[in-house]
Amino acid sequence: MRTGRIIRRCQACGAAVGKGLRACACGSDRLAWSFVVDVSRPGEPRKQAHRSGIATRAEAVRAMAAAQDRAEKNEPEPSRMTLSAWLDLWIESRRGDLRGGTWASYRDAVRLYVKPTAGDLQLRSITKARLRSLYADLADHGGRKGRPLSSKTVHNVSLVVRTALAAAVEDRLIVANPGERAHRLPTARAEMHVWDGSQVGRFLAAVSADRLACLWRLAFATGARRGELLGVRWSDLDLDAGGLSIQQTWSRGASGLVFGSPKTAAGRRRIALDPETVAALRVHRKAQLAERMRAGSVWQGADLVFCTTVGTPLDPDSTTETFERLAARAKLPKIRFHDARHSSASLLLAAGVPVKAVSQRLGHADASTTLRVYAHVLPGADEDAAARLAAAIGGSSR
Repeated sequence: MRTGRIIRRCQACGAAVGKGLRACACGSDRLAWSFVVDVSRPGEPRKQAHRSGIATRAEAVRAMAAAQDRAEKNEPEPSRMTLSAWLDLWIESRRGDLRGGTWASYRDAVRLYVKPTAGDLQLRSITKARLRSLYADLADHGGRKGRPLSSKTVHNVSLVVRTALAAAVEDRLIVANPGERAHRLPTARAEMHVWDGSQVGRFLAAVSADRLACLWRLAFATGARRGELLGVRWSDLDLDAGGLSIQQTWSRGASGLVFGSPKTAAGRRRIALDPETVAALRVHRKAQLAERMRAGSVWQGADLVFCTTVGTPLDPDSTTETFERLAARAKLPKIRFHDARHSSASLLLAAGVPVKAVSQRLGHADASTTLRVYAHVLPGADEDAAARLAAAIGGSSR
């Protein structure tokens, strides 16, 4: 057994106080127990663990025994660092090895959802139960103005916490990761909000006079992501051949809004354009040239297809807000701007376009992703397969 000793000290002056005394010689009765124990391994320089401010001698005995046991097993001392302090260090350490947008999403998850309610917890006091309580609270009223937070967002928060705590284990700040299996994403995918063909048509008709009418059309026509659409340059378009090349994105990163590359190799792709969309782009180009002439030397263009009236990039969040406002004005069901992508994919699949073609158009790494995300929007697919099989079997028996 490693040697250690338990001492009662005065909280005011730090002097040792005898066992039978109720006050220190300095007059203070603020007494507490502490311990010090040798934790160095054979052959290593002497190292001691200590802790003070313990209310009772029995608690001090238990704490010292735990420290001795950890030393024998070569386990780390549970850190007194707070979760907030560790997350700050961990987030900063990941700045260089994460994409800007991913890093920013980690930072925002910590800032908005973890620190306000759990940031003051010490790492050593965090339990699986406490994390489950945090995630339940977020699901119930973690959104804006106390509204529920989506299950996907809560799960993303849990992934950030779990990864950060795994790093704390690697750094020997805690023994085990309480974030493991503290949250599971519901197996049933939430109902996807999309518009059908007639609703998309009504929306495009309602916004035909809007300055960004071509952006809204391109979103539904291509299924491209918001950042991809806002990063499109005229040099990425071949209007004569009817094609769009996704080469860059415009999104919020670690240092603000930045241009970047698509997330994956599959994201860098060519998308065929229909004649109506090509015609809309030609009209949009003429309108933009007129704006550029009016702006004169104020124009700060970067060859962007969609930009402000002085050529600067559009703010992604403001673009989403504009889309939602126009949809409400058209008296259509509420969807996000990102749901234009889901609507496009759903309409293509419902029209019988092969999954592989839709996957390539969306920039998915493989068709399995497309099937996983959109299989539920094709309730008649299985019935159609059965009918086709029956026809094939029946035909072969003649």
